[in-house]
Amino acid sequence: MYPTDIRGRHSRGGGLVGLFLLVLLVAIFYVGGEWYVTQHVKTALGEILHQDMEQELVVESVGMDGWLFSGRRTGDAVVVLSSGERVPVEFTMIGNPLAGSTITVEGDERLKLRLRGILGDLL
Repeated sequence: MYPTDIRGRHSRGGGLVGLFLLVLLVAIFYVGGEWYVTQHVKTALGEILHQDMEQELVVESVGMDGWLFSGRRTGDAVVVLSSGERVPVEFTMIGNPLAGSTITVEGDERLKLRLRGILGDLL
């Protein structure tokens, strides 16, 4: 028996297990990164929209297009007003939370949310 035969047998199974663990680790980091970005966007949108509103609001959910390392991502968020009404809001995020990001909500989206907050009781 040659020493190379013994080494070859052990490295075949180890390579497959190592590849599986590497793919699993990358998937875990990607899902964790997406969760972190979503939490960052929820917090930032809540602060941005609270500046325009007199009443309390909660950002219920956030959906974004693109992938984790995109430089520019657009998305939709569902904002729940204190009256219980759910209002969709479109936003744009440039950058990422680690290096610095800018989240913008268009003026007409802010106006729509403000009007829903003011006239929501009358409707």
